[in-house]
Amino acid sequence: MQRLIIFVLFTVFFATNTLAQNTEKPFNGDVLSADSKPKEMMKTFLSGEIANAKTVWQQGYDKLKTIDDITKYQAERKEFLLQQLGQTWDRHSPLNPRITKTLEKGVSGQNAYRVEMLLFESIPNFYVSATVFLPDVTKFKPPYPAVLVVCGHSHTGKATDLYQQVPALAASNGLLAMSIDPIDQGERSQRLTVEGKPAARSVAAHNILGSGSILLGRNVATFEYWDMVRAIDYLQSRPDVIPDKIGVTGTSGGGTQTSYLMALDERVTVAVPACYLCGLYDSMIPNIGPQDAEQNIFGQLAFGMDHVDYCIMRAPKPTLIETTTKDFFPVEDAWKTARNAKRIFDRFGYAEKMSIMEHDDKHGWQKNLREASIRWMLRWLAERDEQIFEANDMPIFNPEEFLVTPDGEVLKLAGAKSAFDLNCDYNEELLNARKTKNNNRNNDEFVATIRNIAGIRPLAEIPAATVEQKENIDIPETLKETVAEIKQFILKTENDNILLPALKFVPKTGSNGTTIFLHEKSKTADLPRIEVLVRHGQTVVVVDLRGLGETQAICPPYFAYQWFGTDGIDYYLAYLLGKSYVGMRTEDLLNVTRWLSENNSEQKTAIVASGDTVGLVALHAAAVEPTLFSNVKLDKPVRSWYDVVQTGCSFYPITNLVHGALREYDVPDLIQLVKPEQ
Repeated sequence: MQRLIIFVLFTVFFATNTLAQNTEKPFNGDVLSADSKPKEMMKTFLSGEIANAKTVWQQGYDKLKTIDDITKYQAERKEFLLQQLGQTWDRHSPLNPRITKTLEKGVSGQNAYRVEMLLFESIPNFYVSATVFLPDVTKFKPPYPAVLVVCGHSHTGKATDLYQQVPALAASNGLLAMSIDPIDQGERSQRLTVEGKPAARSVAAHNILGSGSILLGRNVATFEYWDMVRAIDYLQSRPDVIPDKIGVTGTSGGGTQTSYLMALDERVTVAVPACYLCGLYDSMIPNIGPQDAEQNIFGQLAFGMDHVDYCIMRAPKPTLIETTTKDFFPVEDAWKTARNAKRIFDRFGYAEKMSIMEHDDKHGWQKNLREASIRWMLRWLAERDEQIFEANDMPIFNPEEFLVTPDGEVLKLAGAKSAFDLNCDYNEELLNARKTKNNNRNNDEFVATIRNIAGIRPLAEIPAATVEQKENIDIPETLKETVAEIKQFILKTENDNILLPALKFVPKTGSNGTTIFLHEKSKTADLPRIEVLVRHGQTVVVVDLRGLGETQAICPPYFAYQWFGTDGIDYYLAYLLGKSYVGMRTEDLLNVTRWLSENNSEQKTAIVASGDTVGLVALHAAAVEPTLFSNVKLDKPVRSWYDVVQTGCSFYPITNLVHGALREYDVPDLIQLVKPEQ
């Protein structure tokens, strides 16, 4: 419902503003026909790439015949996932745990469990609010097996009914259970307004944090994973916990977190990911699209890591997948994942340790699923195969009494750091490292590094575009004094799956050179600027690079238009494939420039770029292929990525983000290489 409301509001907002913009444009200049479905071009292209990647994944999976094959496969994927999560922190930093208060609730007149309200630091001054549900010592003697319960997307986090009911059921049946607030949920808002209220919550907040994290080579999941690792450190430090009997469970976003932890942390004995695991290559990504920032690991589809691999990475430890029939995470794919995982568990001789439970309901963690989660934990952690049930009168604390901190926000604690602060710290660290590298930098090696990070092939390796010329179009009245003709072209790349609409403005006075004019909104968004160039005798070529202008996508606004633009879904399709829009658009520009140079070999081409999005592309193109261009002019300053991270919350197009770029270079480094006019 929340997503539906956001979708309606932003669709109305975006449509209204688009209509206003369109009525102000005297000249459209569209080249592509509606039949080609230009707004869907990038999704169609990237979905085809995902289908190719699925074939490669399937070939790798089919080779898993022996324990040695599987062990190698597990190690490769663990190494990859840890690398993609990026730099983490010191495991030996003090947790500084403290119990702020203790609560008690009873079931059927008995004190079934106690709850300790816990605060600890997963990173120095990075506070985690948590609860610890303790069994009744008169019924169950310590030490206990322990279960870490991780919360899905919810504003109240651990105080949400679900995330009280599961640990309460565990504690009522002799398991110690701990529930933690993920970042931007419960008491862990990462950005507060001047009034001390959360600036954003849950999904939107995660995606905002994800923006800067991507540039650093991190992920929102990096913070979530680390909190869980340190939560297990805490559990193992308690004398009332059996340290080698640890389970983890969660639903939805908690299912995502469970999947990562169970795959990477050897201490997790038993795992129950609920309402998440299905499959990426089949129905989920092509039909529904990528979900929130933490659910998208850079390059995982290209590398060959599907949902089932989270189960395979931990084989043969007990794992139960929970799914629902009406979930938007497709139930059929969940069953396929379970079968594929069970086949691998069977190679170890433990097929019974991999199972699936289906419930006939919508996305959630209903009573039947909650009971199944704790039954699975009891079976494998406590060797008790019991059909336990959740009491209908299971007591629930109200959110106000379930607070760990005095003011309900960890950021209000003295000296508290946010995830944004941690990103800024790392940003400064990388800035200093780049300064050191730049003092002894070899330009050829540096350019090769830029190519590698942004994903830009050498020009000779980029297949040449095929060009279709269409009929000339009528010249707008405002340009008739300076323009002799306007020619239409379509440049086709990526096996004709990518169409780049272009216009060529030919001056009446004769041409003394060629300029490619790029505008981030569309190729005809600034006709006065085009006229100035033509008046100076330039033949001006304007082009919509992929995903701009005519092929600008309008995706469902899960990633919030007001923060990132309308490309969130398509961007993360590319991200999962290890592609950057900056890199793909740079190759587009190189292709256009090569086409022009082949038709006019006597002169090099100039570039004029207006806006961050196309300015970034122009700088990359001139940095990696400097001999193609006579000069580069930026009509507006291009914002540094360093500034994007330091600012934290501000509009910045998501397609301008390059994973891990700040480890090696920033916009000022490109400017130093290219030396553009500004």
